Amino acid sequence: MLEDITEVPVGHHEDGRYQDACPGSYALIPSWAEVTPTVKEGIEVEFHVQPYLLDVNYYCQTLISCLDISSRTGFAVVLRNSNIEFFIGTGNRIQVIQSQLVVNRWRWLQIRLSVLNNTFTSNIRQLNRLAEIAPNGETMTTAMLAPMILGSNSLLFGAGMFKDIGHQSSKPSCFYNGRIDSPSFTMAGSSRRTLAQYDFSKDIPSDSIADVSGNGRHGVLVNAPTRAVKGFDWDGTQPDWTKALYGYGAIHFHEDDLDDAKWATNFSVTIPSTARSGAYAVEVKCSDGTSDMVTFFVRPGPSSTAQVALVLTTFTYLAYANERMFDETKSSAMTTPDGVSIGQGNEYYKNLARRPDLGLSAYDVHTDGSPCAYSSARRPILNLRPGYVHWALDRPREFSADLLMVGFLERSGIPYDIITDHCLSSRGREATSQYTTIITGCHPEYHSLGSLDAFSAFAKSGGNMMYLGGNGFYWVADVVNEQPHRLEVRKGDQGCRSVTFPAGERMHSLTGSLGGLWRSRGRAPNYLWGIGPCAFGAGKGKPYTADLRYVQDAQFSWIFKGMDPTEPIGENGFGGGASGDEIDRLDYALGTPSNTVLLARSQQHDDSFGLFNEDSMFPMVNTLGSNCDMVRSDLVYYDTAGGGAVFSVGSINWYCSLGWDDYSNNVATMTGNVLREFVRRGKGGGVQ
Repeated sequence: MLEDITEVPVGHHEDGRYQDACPGSYALIPSWAEVTPTVKEGIEVEFHVQPYLLDVNYYCQTLISCLDISSRTGFAVVLRNSNIEFFIGTGNRIQVIQSQLVVNRWRWLQIRLSVLNNTFTSNIRQLNRLAEIAPNGETMTTAMLAPMILGSNSLLFGAGMFKDIGHQSSKPSCFYNGRIDSPSFTMAGSSRRTLAQYDFSKDIPSDSIADVSGNGRHGVLVNAPTRAVKGFDWDGTQPDWTKALYGYGAIHFHEDDLDDAKWATNFSVTIPSTARSGAYAVEVKCSDGTSDMVTFFVRPGPSSTAQVALVLTTFTYLAYANERMFDETKSSAMTTPDGVSIGQGNEYYKNLARRPDLGLSAYDVHTDGSPCAYSSARRPILNLRPGYVHWALDRPREFSADLLMVGFLERSGIPYDIITDHCLSSRGREATSQYTTIITGCHPEYHSLGSLDAFSAFAKSGGNMMYLGGNGFYWVADVVNEQPHRLEVRKGDQGCRSVTFPAGERMHSLTGSLGGLWRSRGRAPNYLWGIGPCAFGAGKGKPYTADLRYVQDAQFSWIFKGMDPTEPIGENGFGGGASGDEIDRLDYALGTPSNTVLLARSQQHDDSFGLFNEDSMFPMVNTLGSNCDMVRSDLVYYDTAGGGAVFSVGSINWYCSLGWDDYSNNVATMTGNVLREFVRRGKGGGVQ
C-alpha cells in the first residue's frame, strides 16, 4: 500500500546524476607528509603481509605507498601477480625494482627494505607454519640511479594514489586483498630514529590505527577493512582477541570493502513532524521513465498512543543487503537439494549484476575468498525496495514481504507503530514500553544481545508477542551506537550459511562478543518463542493442518474463529503454502516452554527442503522433507509468566500467504483473531 506524503515537494529533473560507490579499503596516515629526512638519511621499512589474491585484472595491489606519480617522489611496495615490486621515486623518475621470489597465497611474509643514498636493499622471509620447513626467502641489493626523494605525501596501507606506474589517480586505487601486520618505519643514517610503529591490535573496535612509537602518526581506516583477524604470530593459544596478548595485530584489506559510498548530495527532503512512524521511500525517476524507490524508516514520535508495534527487521535487511548468492563463481553461492536458478527477468539480479561497486552482504565472500564481516546502510541497497522479488525464490522476502503485514495492519483499523531492530538494540525495553503487543517481521534472523534482551524483557513485563515469520533469532549480530550503519556478523562452523569464519576469528570486532548461532550461546529461540529454526527449501510451501482438539477447546477456539478448521491453513500464497522458505519447529530439548500448545503443524514437505546441519551430528542422512520429520513448521501458543502470551507460526512464507487474494484467506483470519484478542487483553501484570 503506497501513500503519497503531500507535505514533501516533488523534485526537479536537475536533481540526479550518476555516482560510483568507490569500494576498496585502506588505511590513511595524513601526518606522514610532515616527515622530512635530512640529505644523508635513508629509510627502513619492516612489515608482515599475507596475500589472499595473487592475480588481479588491474595493474597491481598496493601494500604500502607514499608514492606520488606526478612528482616522482616517495615509494611503494606492491604485489604484481605473484611477485613483490618496489617503486622508488627519485625526483626525475620512478625506479622499479622487482623481486624474483614467487609469492604463495596465504603465506605470511616478513618484508624489510632499506633505501639509503644510492643503495636499495630488501629481504623477504617466508614464515613457516607449525612444524613445516619454511620455503626459501630472498635478499636483494640494487644500485639506484639516484637517491630517493621522500616527498610530502600521505602514507597509505592497502592502496596507492596511482592506477599504474605512469598514471596518477585522484583517489586511492590498486587495492590490496590480504593482511598487513605491524608495519614500522625508521630513519637511518649516522643515527637511527623511529618515525612510526603501528600496532593494529590496539583500538580494534574503532576505525583508528595507533602509532605506538610516541610520534603520534596515527591513522584512520576507510571502508571498514576487517579487524580482529589472526596475524603472523597467531599460534592458536587464545582464539579470543579480547583476551589474547599477541596474535591479533593484522588488518585484512579488500578491494570490494564498502562502508560508506560517500555520494555527494543531489537533493534532500524534510520529513514532516506530523509523519507517522513507518516505512517510507523517496521515488526517483529518470527521463526515460525508469524509477527507483529509496527506502527509509521513521520512528514513532512522542505523541504516539499506539499499543501495537510491528518490528521491522533492519538487522536482517542489512545482513542480506545486496547479497550475491547467485554468483556461482564464489564459494558463497546458494545451494539447495534440488538446485538453484535465477528467475527469468529478475530485476534485482539484473540491477545488481551491473553495479558490482555497491558492496557485499553477510552472505558473500570477498573477491579474495574471505568471508564478509560487515554490511553497511550507507549505500544503495537494491533488495530494500517495496517491489523486491527474491532472485531464486521468486517471491517477496524480507522488507517487501514485511510490507504485506503493513498492508494488513492498515486494513485492520488498529493503531500501530513501526519500530526497528535498531530501536530495540539501542534503547532496550524503553523502545517497547508503551505497547501491549509487538509483532515480528517475516524473517527476524539477526539480533544483538540488546535487541534479544528487549524482546525477553517485553515478555516478562506482560506484553503479548506475535512471531509471524521463520528462521528468527538465529544469528548473533552487532551494531554499536557510534556506527549504527554498520552491522557485523561472523558465522562459525554451525548453522545454515554461505560463509564460514575461520577458527580464531569468530569474536566480533565491534563488541568482542562471540558470533555464530544464538543457539550455540545458550539462547535458542525456542526458550522465548516456543519454536526455533530447523530447515530451508526453495520449493513451494505447504499448508498447515490444525489440531482439532484445540479448535473445540474454549481456551483456544478464538484463534480459529471464522475459519473452517478442517481445511488446510494457508494453502495458497506467493510462495506456495504458508509453511515454506525457512521454517521453525517446536523442540522441548532446545527450550520450548512446557506449557506450549501445538495448534497446527505443516504438511509434509518435499525433498526441495533440507534439515539445518546443527540438528545432525553424524554424517547427514535422512535429512530431506520426505524422510525427516524434523523438517516442519509448528504453529504454537503459550501463556507467559508475565501475564501475556506468545503466538508463533514458524515460517517465512506466512506473510506471503497473508496477502494472498487481497487478504481474503484463513491465514489473514487467524492473524487478525490473535491480534485483536491480544489488543483486547492488554498487557499483563509482569513478572513480580
